Amino acid sequence: MTTRTTMHFALALVAAACGGTARGTESYRADTQKLLDTRQATLKGCYDEALKTDAKLTGTVKVNFVVQKKTGVIVKPELDPTTAAPEPLGRCVFQALDGLKLDPPDRHEGRASFEYAFKPGA
Repeated sequence: MTTRTTMHFALALVAAACGGTARGTESYRADTQKLLDTRQATLKGCYDEALKTDAKLTGTVKVNFVVQKKTGVIVKPELDPTTAAPEPLGRCVFQALDGLKLDPPDRHEGRASFEYAFKPGA
């Protein structure tokens, strides 16, 4: 499995008077990437399961979501329409995000897109 993760991230800025951590865009991106990396074993399991039905399966799964300000909870996850993988693999990747929380949270809301590319033998 090769997992290529790209992230497009936009911060919704809030008033400076709000308390809490205020990451810059690159720091927010890096911290969110580290959070998602904690699910690599789950993602590998998703792909290994999909390979049982098609040993040559390749595809990409793109997930869009919001990192909630103040709580750090990932909310509003959705599969991007550009996802090019079988539905069960997409659903499994989607479910892997369940329960993730950026800690410490940020005073900015983050909107992100991550893309996972799956390829056998890599």
